[in-house]
Amino acid sequence: ARLSCPPALIPAPGQYLLAHAATDSDAPLAHPLFPTDTTSNGFHAAPPIPSNWLPGLELTLRGPLGRGFHLPPAARRVALAAFGSTSARLLALLEPALSQKAEIVLLADTPPENLPAAIEISPLAALAEITPWADYLALDAPRAALPAIRDILNPGSRYFYPVAAEILVETPLPCGGMGECGVCAVPQRRGYRLACKDGPVFDLGTLFS
Repeated sequence: ARLSCPPALIPAPGQYLLAHAATDSDAPLAHPLFPTDTTSNGFHAAPPIPSNWLPGLELTLRGPLGRGFHLPPAARRVALAAFGSTSARLLALLEPALSQKAEIVLLADTPPENLPAAIEISPLAALAEITPWADYLALDAPRAALPAIRDILNPGSRYFYPVAAEILVETPLPCGGMGECGVCAVPQRRGYRLACKDGPVFDLGTLFS
């Protein structure tokens, strides 16, 4: 879905807006919107989008919110891995990575169509093989997938994540950092961090250490 908004409201890769339609009387909580790419007057939002949002609908937007991805300027081998139902939230990294002439591998079991020809597609099962090649790794995963990712990228194994590795953790984001409900809590080895305030993008090494 394409959204028109002022440039100051366009989220960076991994950041989000909270959007609410006045017509959503049955949905009191705002819906988080992540960018897949940007336009001159807005951005394309990653799915899912509420089914009752029709073209021309006016939304109340708050943001950009959260900590996004930080693509290192020197990164030349970029791996993007989608553990969830969509890789759309990672696509916002394509343009900045291509602009710095990086090679890009997208690991996804259901990759999107019409990607630039320069993007190499691999199955998610190839993550352990691709990780040593990358100098930047960005993942998008549901919170429930964190134990499996930790097993794949075990710090004690030869597949340990590279120096720059980040993960967008998919959780509910109802308050955008204004509350302390804990519904977006992401487990660490020692305690929890809140995706609404500390994320939703986390340094992988910090999260797993």
